Amino acid sequence: MRLKNICKVFSVVAALTLVGCGGQKAAETTAPETTTTAESKAEETKASEETTKAENTADASAINVFAAASLKSAMEEIITEYNKANPDVKIALNTDSSGKLQTQIEEGFACDIFFSAGKKQMEKLKEGGFIKEGTDVDLLHNKLCIVAPKNSETKVTGIANIKDAKSISIGETGVPAGAYAREALSKAYPDLGISKESTGAELQEKLGLEVIENSNVTKTLLSVVEGFGEVGFVYVTDTYGKDDVQIIEKIDESLTGKITYPIARVNNDEADEKISAEADKFYDYLKSDDVKKVFEKYLYE
Repeated sequence: MRLKNICKVFSVVAALTLVGCGGQKAAETTAPETTTTAESKAEETKASEETTKAENTADASAINVFAAASLKSAMEEIITEYNKANPDVKIALNTDSSGKLQTQIEEGFACDIFFSAGKKQMEKLKEGGFIKEGTDVDLLHNKLCIVAPKNSETKVTGIANIKDAKSISIGETGVPAGAYAREALSKAYPDLGISKESTGAELQEKLGLEVIENSNVTKTLLSVVEGFGEVGFVYVTDTYGKDDVQIIEKIDESLTGKITYPIARVNNDEADEKISAEADKFYDYLKSDDVKKVFEKYLYE
């Protein structure tokens, strides 16, 4: 990645951090100390992760893969396996909410492969001419669920009585998991006027409980594990290998719609012919049967 794009990484990180803090205002009106602590820890983690991303993606000789935060563990395992057979191929993995990754690509960040947790972000990039024609494929499916800490005594048994919770943790409107959760809530409580664009403050008012918004689904899970949200909306795949959370309910697709993960090759003017060819190979590998087995292990469908 060229120097100008490295600068863009840090500029966007700074902007996103400010936005993330601003997004917590709704929760802070009810529990300022608790919410601020949760956000502070999350932002410290984010700053460290983003710095690593900037360093990792600064190598112009690497294949730059932008993947939804919920794909992080699976993608790390897949890249490790790929490098066993292709040790000379460098792959830089950048994970965050699909909406933020979309913005980074639109801002000119060097990206070769985009793996989104929502079709909306992929469609926007296609409309903007960022996606190589004919390469977008709906590769995976997931399910939304409501989680609580492992030994929680919450009275919530599912979305039908989620209003019994004192607080919920949820992704922001630009986070696919947050949008799916709002869709489910709008159908479960049709009289409340909830929409995919409802802010945290609006959700708090309509549901009558504290709402903690997060900038990606990984942070939503973390806020529940650390006790800042009594329950939270995450993907079933986010609970893989986690012994500190319990799934209270898997949300039926009639409430969320089909949760689809599309993948595509991105037009990257900074990549030379060699990197473009290697990116094509890795893109094809991600669609292979061997990789499908890895995704299935992580609970993807």
